[in-house]
Amino acid sequence: MNDQTTQLLDLFQASWSRFHGIAPPLAYVLRSAQRTPWVRFHAVPNSKRYADSAEERQEILHRANALGTEILSPDSDCWLVQCRAEGETMSSPAASSFKPDASFRFPDAEDDDHHWIAAVTLVRWQERSFDDLLIARADGETGPTLWMNGSNGAIFAPYDGGFDLFPASVADVNRLKARHADWLSRHPDGL
Repeated sequence: MNDQTTQLLDLFQASWSRFHGIAPPLAYVLRSAQRTPWVRFHAVPNSKRYADSAEERQEILHRANALGTEILSPDSDCWLVQCRAEGETMSSPAASSFKPDASFRFPDAEDDDHHWIAAVTLVRWQERSFDDLLIARADGETGPTLWMNGSNGAIFAPYDGGFDLFPASVADVNRLKARHADWLSRHPDGL
């Protein structure tokens, strides 16, 4: 690892731990271990998991870009973190099109014999800039992916079926829920 890579990784890890402690950069772990609030929005109407048409793909992109823009403060630095199980490669060209600035290995929270590799890239969120990656994630073609706002630690984490958001405050959660009420889960636990 060269000095620049080491510095970027140190910068990411300091920013991550400042906002999220020792939790790994995986939304499913953050949901159960997180101190800050989170909210889930569905990607396609009627809680449908995968898109079957061009219109549904456009709806996924519409929702993803709207939510990402709201939580990531456009044109400010954020971290793109793409995880994969150790030994696996990024299966989607969209996932591998963002060359990582640095990467690190961390253990699975539930299985000591399993490890993850996190590829970290410093980016600026701009609406429509990540459409290929968002569709690849929605189709389940990539591993866990998230963006973290560098200034307040807010997280936008798409998955195959929707988006988990970890805003900076409860007030932000309430604002997002009010603004996008039709995109919320009808499940009592918000799943």
